[in-house]
Amino acid sequence: MRQNYLQHIIYASNALSLALIIFPLFIFVSEHYARQFGISLLGIGVIFLIVRLLDGILDPLVGWASDNLNVPVGKRKFWLLISLPFTLFGVWGLFGSNLGTFAFQHFAFYIVILTIGLSLLTPPFYSLGAELSGEYVERSRITFFREGFFLLGTILAALIYAMAEGSTQALKNIATVIFISHPLTIIISAFVIKERCIAHQNKSEIFSVVKAIRVNKKLKYFFLSQFFNAAANGIPGALFAFFVIHKLQREDLVGLLMLLYLLSGVLSVPLWIKISKLFKKSDLWCASIFFSMIVFSLVFFMNTDSIFLFSVICLLTGICVSADSALPTSIQADLLDEDLKIVKSNRSGTFFSILSVINKTAAALSGGFVLLFLYAVDFDPLGGNSEEILFWLTCLYAIAPITLKVLPLLLMFRFPETNSDQSICLLYTSDAADE
Repeated sequence: MRQNYLQHIIYASNALSLALIIFPLFIFVSEHYARQFGISLLGIGVIFLIVRLLDGILDPLVGWASDNLNVPVGKRKFWLLISLPFTLFGVWGLFGSNLGTFAFQHFAFYIVILTIGLSLLTPPFYSLGAELSGEYVERSRITFFREGFFLLGTILAALIYAMAEGSTQALKNIATVIFISHPLTIIISAFVIKERCIAHQNKSEIFSVVKAIRVNKKLKYFFLSQFFNAAANGIPGALFAFFVIHKLQREDLVGLLMLLYLLSGVLSVPLWIKISKLFKKSDLWCASIFFSMIVFSLVFFMNTDSIFLFSVICLLTGICVSADSALPTSIQADLLDEDLKIVKSNRSGTFFSILSVINKTAAALSGGFVLLFLYAVDFDPLGGNSEEILFWLTCLYAIAPITLKVLPLLLMFRFPETNSDQSICLLYTSDAADE
């Protein structure tokens, strides 16, 4: 049991450096490059949409490869190691270097490299977490561990951003921490974590997994819910810095307000772990979605002086973020147990790659759309926007996510629970046992 805990924590620690990469990429980068390098919101929005198309190609291929290619170091851990040079080079170029005259071209190049690295990393990483245990409650604990480390990483990024003098220095400092933590956690994982193999494994195919999602009602509802919820979450993420700087006129509080949001998420993790033992995961997810919708509606009662109210909004939505992050992946892991029993084939890498594509595509589409919309209404990242333009910014920040969250709420409200039983463990055999 103690050894299992150690492996679970080591596995989950990789999410800290992953958060250090993803958080500034989706929260700070758009605003930073628009202001510091004069790249138009149109150009940034288009680039984000293009790299999501690249994700849509790479993620399923990597997921399939991690399911079906056996290598000595481990079929999941191999891809984590391969991703390292791409992620580090992309982070250095995007966060740590001075782009110079050809800012747009350099921005596009480095974000493509970083996207390749994240595509090599994320599907095997999430698949590895699903395979560390076949037990229902323990699997929830693993996902909460992972999401807890992810939130710690985002808190660290927000803290670094808040303490730095300007976004340029903040991103360079974040890049430095990534260069230390990211290789360290992946290399330790490669040596310590023992992958589980699946008995009676057959070669999985991407198209067969897509068909399974299309014909299986539970899978279809779950993936549709993930898409719309990720789209809803992508909008305030893309607009957070713009909203605080231009609506609240408090650029100095961007990092601190984000830190408050993330800290409340981390502190609520133990609460969600306890509650997840008492109620259906799908019901808890619906509850967190509904609560976040109510909180987002408070944005319309805000004006320039409403710092306290926005702080309350950040605090309350942060409570939802840990459940909104961990519960869906835990639900999917349980759904994959059902798939494993039926087809006798481990297709978790392919499934999680599709989930990764869905989440990143939804967030990019919604985030890219709102940036393009702001460009269309003549929003100026440098300031001096009219009340009408700021009203559109407020509507995008609040109404759009509330509307989108209605759909996953309806889809998951009567979702049949998938309670993974202990018989699934018979399909898992440890490497040690095989020896």
